[in-house]
Amino acid sequence: MKRHYLCVAVSLAIVLSLQAKSENSTPGKMDWWQQAKFGLFVHWGPYCLYGGVYDGYRQQRGGAEWIMNRCKIPVGEYRTMASTFNPVKFDAEALVLMAKNAGMKYVVLTSKHHDGFAMFKSAASNFNIVDYTPFKRDVVDEVAEACRKHGMKFGLYYSHAQDWNNAGGATSRKLMREGWANPDSAYIDHFTETHHGAWDYRQLERSFADYIHQVSIPQIKELLSRYPDLAVLWFDTPTNMNDSLAEEIHQLMLQYPKIITNDRLKRPNYPGDYKTPEGKVPKPEDVKGVYWETCMNIGSSWGYKSWENKWKSTDDIIHTLIICAARGGNLLLNVGPDAMGLVPQPAQQCLQGVGQWLKRYGEVIYGTQRSGLYPTWGECVRRDVGKRSLLYLCIYDWPADGKLTLDGNFKVKTATLMANGAKVNFVNSAGHLTLNLPVTQPVEKVSIVKVELRNRLPKIKLQSNSDRYFDIVDDK
Repeated sequence: MKRHYLCVAVSLAIVLSLQAKSENSTPGKMDWWQQAKFGLFVHWGPYCLYGGVYDGYRQQRGGAEWIMNRCKIPVGEYRTMASTFNPVKFDAEALVLMAKNAGMKYVVLTSKHHDGFAMFKSAASNFNIVDYTPFKRDVVDEVAEACRKHGMKFGLYYSHAQDWNNAGGATSRKLMREGWANPDSAYIDHFTETHHGAWDYRQLERSFADYIHQVSIPQIKELLSRYPDLAVLWFDTPTNMNDSLAEEIHQLMLQYPKIITNDRLKRPNYPGDYKTPEGKVPKPEDVKGVYWETCMNIGSSWGYKSWENKWKSTDDIIHTLIICAARGGNLLLNVGPDAMGLVPQPAQQCLQGVGQWLKRYGEVIYGTQRSGLYPTWGECVRRDVGKRSLLYLCIYDWPADGKLTLDGNFKVKTATLMANGAKVNFVNSAGHLTLNLPVTQPVEKVSIVKVELRNRLPKIKLQSNSDRYFDIVDDK
């Protein structure tokens, strides 16, 4: 009977906690994040040693950071490879300055990805860069220090549920064909089907709950205690998570109310502070009224891929950044350093170009918010300054007759073409604003007209918590 009452009490505690999460208990915690708009994601670990190639075969599907799972590399073999990880050219300060010069305002570094390798010294598992490799340096600590030095907000990604090297961690099941044409594919697929995705008996030596209590939570505690200035904790793929285990981590996070968390601790009832669409910009209606951040690669893989050939251009990233700003979100753009610790040159060149554009047009991105306006010719970004609002009309489809129309009743004070400062004539009429642009578009991929209003538009209220969420590409 006592056991029954205990179960009821625990269940009631979880229900009350879930209800409490419907309100943001720390007003203003999202302010810096909403102002920042643009951050650097860094996926780095010993998977970069493979570069997306195993035993001469290119990984057939997914990011190269998944090579251990998709190619079904045995635990012992992967650990042996990880023990050689020695990125002697890594420079945390250079990485952070690359982000800062690109116009980014925060860095989110992978402290531990799904392979279970910690990029920091950990008492919970010796499978970490300090204790397990000749490198002997704490990468998380170095990046944190560089962020402090250069005025960048510091965040960490932590795979809290999936872990393919520390026994008991979850293993999302992937078919052997996603890695390479292994002659034993049928046997391996049967094994993973009957062992919840695991392909190595060493992964089964501990229960999932024991893994959470002996590795995951202790490592989260280590990170939280070491970095009082930690700004973001980015969870990922809540495979096998249940409410009870998620609640333990949630209760831990309540002790750090200023840290922003995403929506991947456990879905749908642990929504965190913001939504995480992956690899795409969501439709306006899908992010109405919520904080959100698109995470995206410069290339086609989160982790370093030696045969990468699908690099995005500077113009691609600028376009994405503008769309994110127009819809009220952030862009967390990813790079994957190689085995020496260097960011590939195509990614660096892309970021340099974005930084140059932001030096000129940063006001179109930083500190802005969604406008609620979605014209067919481009994007409309809103900024509030004092008692007035500004609208930045980002034009991709230049009107042939020079007449640009924006639906709505606006009290316009001035309109200016940002490329050259030229004044733009306009006509206010019932229901829409018409701007008389030059017939010839300036020589830019996107031209921007800055419209200053005489009044401030109504406030758009946002919420941190919502049961709405986006699919995680590799969670299933």
